[in-house]
Amino acid sequence: MNRSATTPTRSPHPRTRAAASTRPPAGAGHRSTRSELPRRGQFAIDVANQGQIIDLRRDPDASARLPHGLAADRYRCLACGHRLILQRPSSTSSPFTPRFRHHVPALGTDRCPAPAQHQANVQADLTAMLALHDQLLRVLPQTALSLRIDPDLAGQRWEIPPSLIVRRSEHVVVLERPRRLLTPSAVAQRLTATRNQHGTKAAHWWVFDRDDPMHCDVAGTINVQPYDKTITHTKVRPTPAQRQLATAGATVCWLADDTVLLPYGGHQRTYTPQPDEDWSGDMASWKRDWTISHPRPADGATWWGLVPQPLLALAKRPDFRPATAQATMSALQRAEQGRERHRRRRAREQAQQGAQTTPQQLPIPPTAVAVSATPDVPKPASLPPAKTTAPSLPPIPARLPQQAPSVPAHRRRFTWAALLPRRWRR
Repeated sequence: MNRSATTPTRSPHPRTRAAASTRPPAGAGHRSTRSELPRRGQFAIDVANQGQIIDLRRDPDASARLPHGLAADRYRCLACGHRLILQRPSSTSSPFTPRFRHHVPALGTDRCPAPAQHQANVQADLTAMLALHDQLLRVLPQTALSLRIDPDLAGQRWEIPPSLIVRRSEHVVVLERPRRLLTPSAVAQRLTATRNQHGTKAAHWWVFDRDDPMHCDVAGTINVQPYDKTITHTKVRPTPAQRQLATAGATVCWLADDTVLLPYGGHQRTYTPQPDEDWSGDMASWKRDWTISHPRPADGATWWGLVPQPLLALAKRPDFRPATAQATMSALQRAEQGRERHRRRRAREQAQQGAQTTPQQLPIPPTAVAVSATPDVPKPASLPPAKTTAPSLPPIPARLPQQAPSVPAHRRRFTWAALLPRRWRR
């Protein structure tokens, strides 16, 4: 009889009790988080195959295809770098599960001597890369995918997880998914190693997590109109390592679920006024604009804008070229050029309107000249200027004898004689 079904068992450690309390109930359709993590016995570095990581869970035929045992020290542990033994069932009917075991006689048991924190980091890196592996396998079911790492890094603390290699016909795409802050030396070493191993024609992609604030510093949004329709793009402030990668020619992107976000460069600019343009008044704010650099952001970009593209769209091209996102970037460049033409046309129109409304000195009409001229001899404004010769004076009239001023009739003295007829006056 099963003892756990009849008598309750007590967890020997508080941490175990806490883990049991958070375990999902039976029948909920969830697997334990521990079972989803990579197990040490499932993975090994194949030194003879350019550092390919053997995954016995995702490649069950590997145990029958590869030589078993030590195989001339072919298999190495990712965490400690020690030799591993490939054990497989003796027959097809055996229930034994193939696995890798450490070959460390001094330890006596199958234990990895690497520190626990280092083993946890390796396990976390494998978890992130295998999640990307399974995600790509869903959209690219007929594609050869493999994890690879430099065999010399076995047992060392690496700054960048193993690379995911995508092979489609003659095209090779190398995918990186960093989890820690990148240093310039680590980036340069990985770029050089990839170029030496896969050649300059291999596409090198660096995939960052959209929800990781360490690698995605959001700087707001921007409204753009690539196809006469306003859409909103997220802006990010690139890290020095991301700028280093873009300058080196690698493709930098962010992953959000099944959507890839590819960047273009945003550069602030101020229009240089032309002689026939007026940027004052309401046009002053239109003088400031931004320009785009793509398909990889230029080093001097102030911010990066992100163009979303479905991950499934990458499967349409064997070279992984993000044609949809690059078409959007080209449309943004055409919209930028049209925006500049429109603004400069408005600046020229404002300059022309300002020239027409400027007050000018009007000609003085002839009537205004008559005010200052001689009343009896007006001088029209249209006549040519007079000569500088001295003018002739009019003749002075002869002086007439003075006459006594006449006395008005109403002021004469009254007499009776004035009433008589003139002939009777004496």
